[in-house]
Amino acid sequence: MGRYMARDGLRYYLQCKQEGIDPRTGKEVDSSVKEFPDRDFDWAEQYFRFEETMNQKYHPNVNLGAAIAGDGLLTDHGVNHVRSVISHAQSILVDPMQLTGYELYLLLVSIHFHDVGNILGRDKHEEKIESIIEKMGDSLPLDTVEQGFVTAIATAHGGYVDGSKDTIHAMNIVDESYDSVQIRCKLLAAILRFADEISDDLGRAAPPEIPIPAANQAYHEYSKALVPVSIEGDTIKFQFRVPYDLTQKKIGKNGKKVYLYDEILNRLAKCMRELEYCKKYAYGMIRLTTLNIVIGFLKQGSSYQIQENVALRLTLQGYPDETRSSISDYLDAGLPGTASGLKFKDGKAVRAAMSLK
Repeated sequence: MGRYMARDGLRYYLQCKQEGIDPRTGKEVDSSVKEFPDRDFDWAEQYFRFEETMNQKYHPNVNLGAAIAGDGLLTDHGVNHVRSVISHAQSILVDPMQLTGYELYLLLVSIHFHDVGNILGRDKHEEKIESIIEKMGDSLPLDTVEQGFVTAIATAHGGYVDGSKDTIHAMNIVDESYDSVQIRCKLLAAILRFADEISDDLGRAAPPEIPIPAANQAYHEYSKALVPVSIEGDTIKFQFRVPYDLTQKKIGKNGKKVYLYDEILNRLAKCMRELEYCKKYAYGMIRLTTLNIVIGFLKQGSSYQIQENVALRLTLQGYPDETRSSISDYLDAGLPGTASGLKFKDGKAVRAAMSLK
């Protein structure tokens, strides 16, 4: 009998892939697709041991490491956050069975690494993943090639590359195979990145008895106000509960002051940008298009009575605006053999150039 059950989500899918069983029916699967590399390896068991190590030795120390580095009190980046990302990674997919067993394995391992760089400080934490993986060395259930896959997938969840947030494109990895098993690293990076984006609810906020440094207040109050999201079909449901006192004053955020409502609106807009971005690399596997949002403002002195509600719906729709999606925006300057921009700005420039011949 395996370690995982249906409630364990993607970990159970990993186990079922190894056993050749469809997790939805419990029946054997006759698949012509190679699910794992040829290796004398219990993939689910190896993942279980790896997860135990991360949960005991690394995740509990991430926030402490960030605090020592001078980053104040971050929202939770430990065990519970990782579990939330794993859960949402399953929920956002049309069908997790479309991933190979090996892709599931790499995705799960990458989720464990995506925030661990904070243990060395928040700034550019995604770029610190590689050094942590290298230090773990032989204790990891990964060979050197697999370490490269995991580093690339986990690193792309945030940050910048040459000033651009298009970190998935910048992975510079094409779809490939390992021992004849399909690996789509950009797809896995997109799944991780968006699952992380929606895993920022009240479970991440510090307990009320802990004073929050001014620079970190907006992050904790946002999380504290957000009920865990739910996903139905192509829609994510967000529900916020904003305390009365936070409608009357601003809170700290990295040396500035903001209203919590403005922070919520900014984060929702970012969520839509992340959704649109991640879907580009998701092979149609991320099914989401819409956010349904309710923001409740609590009565003075109450922790549950709503005085005012704001309901809104955000959706991916319409043809791209020409002012934001011109031909220049689609140029792939990183593709070998292409120029960094258009040789001719428009037809007038072509006419002028041709008249000189």
